[in-house]
Amino acid sequence: MWSCWLSLVVGCASPLTAVREDNKRLTQTVTGLRADRRAQDRKVRDLQRQLDSLRAQIVTSVVDGSMPSLPVEVAAPLSSGTTPSSPLAHGARVVGIADDGTEIVYEGDAAAGKVGTLEDEGSRYEVSNEVSNDSFNRASSRVTVSSRRAPPPATTRVASVDRLEGTHRVPAVSARTARTHARARDVAPVERSDEAANAYRVAVDLVKAGSLAEAVTALQGFLAKYPRHDFADNAQYWLGEAFYAQHEYPRALAEFRGVIETYPRGNKVPDALLKVGYCYQALGQADKSRAVLEQVVNLYPKTPPAAIAAKRLETP
Repeated sequence: MWSCWLSLVVGCASPLTAVREDNKRLTQTVTGLRADRRAQDRKVRDLQRQLDSLRAQIVTSVVDGSMPSLPVEVAAPLSSGTTPSSPLAHGARVVGIADDGTEIVYEGDAAAGKVGTLEDEGSRYEVSNEVSNDSFNRASSRVTVSSRRAPPPATTRVASVDRLEGTHRVPAVSARTARTHARARDVAPVERSDEAANAYRVAVDLVKAGSLAEAVTALQGFLAKYPRHDFADNAQYWLGEAFYAQHEYPRALAEFRGVIETYPRGNKVPDALLKVGYCYQALGQADKSRAVLEQVVNLYPKTPPAAIAAKRLETP
């Protein structure tokens, strides 16, 4: 009787032991694979950091003029009888698209790379707004900077344009409205992330309204308070745009370089590098301007800033 029980117990224990051993081996295998995955992830992050560092060094070197530009091939302009193959061949040239949906588009002489038109008294800003459903419930906006000769006095007008049809107009955003938003934010504070997003919107609204001096103050305040916010590189870029629009090219150059040096992994680096080239051209440093624009084409191919840089490089 006892011998039967012992035989039964031994017979059952043997399969259970085998299962436990298999589970142990599988656990060790999974643990090893996870360790390998973590090691691979670390290597990828290290390589990405090295790539970003090298790219930032190249960009900074080109901006400083301490290294020759790489060769770049610029396609010849389309003949009058050729049909453009992309929307960029038409009047508008998209400079960049921020992670908050903001775009900058140049038209007419501005797209052709004529710096002189930037000082034209007929220069104006057109701003189009669209509502997006991102994490901050942000309003995406598209700023169109165009230049055309008009009798003085110069006017600044802001309009909302439907993205698809471009015909629907709504009232402009005024500087007074932007200031009212700022006062309302002070009276009814919100959570930190929302407060930062609101501060960014207010600053951009001031740019849209043409209140550039106030916009500079607001953007500088945002950067001082939220230097590590997701919008910080965008705010830095818009600060450069505010100075650029006031023809303060040395200060604009410093702010655009700040985007490259402070936020080398930010999405605004290609746009900022493009505007560094613009600033050099406006300051009469044609060789530096061309070297920087060539690097935009080389470092960020198939991007809107590269398309704009290539178009400007076609201009004698």
